[in-house]
Amino acid sequence: MKSLWVVLGVVGLLILVLLFAGGSYISTKNTLVQKNEAINQAYSQVSVVQQRRLDLIPNLVASVKGYVAEESTILTNIANARAGILAAGSDRASSINANSKMDVALGPFFRLQEQYPNLKGNDQFMRLQDELAGTENRIAVERQRYNKTLEDYNVFVRQFPNSIWAGIAGFHYRDEYFKGNPENSVAPKVDFSK
Repeated sequence: MKSLWVVLGVVGLLILVLLFAGGSYISTKNTLVQKNEAINQAYSQVSVVQQRRLDLIPNLVASVKGYVAEESTILTNIANARAGILAAGSDRASSINANSKMDVALGPFFRLQEQYPNLKGNDQFMRLQDELAGTENRIAVERQRYNKTLEDYNVFVRQFPNSIWAGIAGFHYRDEYFKGNPENSVAPKVDFSK
């Protein structure tokens, strides 16, 4: 009789452990699904504001062409960067890389207004430049939100015991962060002697 109680106790303990482990797995997997969808939503919002930039660029380029015919290299670089973004399609890593190239291509474009005072006075250019500057701010905010959402997911996936359940459920660390462009680490030279 005593051995029957021991066996029943062990079986009961095993059932409790299995229920606890199953509940932990289900809870962790549901949280991982939620965090993964939050990443997708945040990236979608980044794509929306980046698309806004892509839509504004042809208008900016057209308004500047009349003033800046000899600056075709800058305009070509912007057009090439835009084509790279469109070619990247839905591949997240390629899209992030292509948008980083666009960030670099737009820098000299904004410096054009210093060389062409008449361009500064063009209402259309100023309006479009303000729109693009606002869009660049939106992009920066949305990229920051995306990176924060991705960080939250990655921390959750790496924490114990979530790391065990994440591996079983097929969720892994994702290194799809928007990063600063290494070319921006070199300070531009300012020469007032010209």
